[in-house]
Amino acid sequence: MFVGPTDNIKSCGFIQMMEQRLENVFAEAQEKVEDSYGTLSVEILNTYQTGNSLAVTLVYVVWNGSTPLNGTVSSGLLNQLTAELVGYFLFFPPLINAERKFQLVFTIHINMIINYNE
Repeated sequence: MFVGPTDNIKSCGFIQMMEQRLENVFAEAQEKVEDSYGTLSVEILNTYQTGNSLAVTLVYVVWNGSTPLNGTVSSGLLNQLTAELVGYFLFFPPLINAERKFQLVFTIHINMIINYNE
C-alpha cells in the first residue's frame, strides 16, 4: 500500500478508518466461528512505526459492549482468518495477525510503503 506524504498514521481519520476496518475483521471472524459476543468494537490506543521500518503497528482493545474482550478470545477470533482475508478487510497486508500484549491489548503490524519527499 502506497501512502502519500500527507497521510498521518496518528490522525483521527486514519485511526477511525482502521478501527472500523478492524471491527469488520472481527465481525467476519465471529461469523466464521459462529460465536456471538454481541457487536464488537475496537479502540485503537496507539499507532507507531519503529525506526526506518515500513511496518505500522496498531495497539488496540476489542470491546464487547462496555467490557473488554479477553485477550485470548480476541486473538483466537482474529487468528480464525487468513492473513490474506485480514489484509482484504484492512486494505493493508498484516505481518502478524494478532500478538498477545498484556491480555487485552493487541498489535497488528501492517506493511505500508511511505513516500517521503526528499
